[in-house]
Amino acid sequence: MASFTLDGKAYEYLRPDPGHSAEDARSWEYGNYPKAMASIPLAGGGTVDVYAVAERWNPSHILVSWGDDEDHAHWAWIPAGNVRRVTASEWDIEEYRRCPEKLRHIRWADRLPGFLPV
Repeated sequence: MASFTLDGKAYEYLRPDPGHSAEDARSWEYGNYPKAMASIPLAGGGTVDVYAVAERWNPSHILVSWGDDEDHAHWAWIPAGNVRRVTASEWDIEEYRRCPEKLRHIRWADRLPGFLPV
């Protein structure tokens, strides 16, 4: 069973079958993956929301990747209805939250997280 730790809590997650052949999958351009919020299905039932990037898609699922507390990468095909795009400001706030406090001044300086130009 695949697992990850997020904010100090361990999760075992499912990797749903995307239901289509590999030929049906399309990819976003490398380096320009959309930032997303994905509801990852858990082995014990329910879901957990993670900030992720969407890498590929087919008619029913989206392949997302995300990092855990140890910066290990995880991937899963998620039903398309469980994935939504996030704004640059939402992503910026999450990056600030996950950045060690002693390093925040390097990236954000005097700028508050989330206040990005449109």
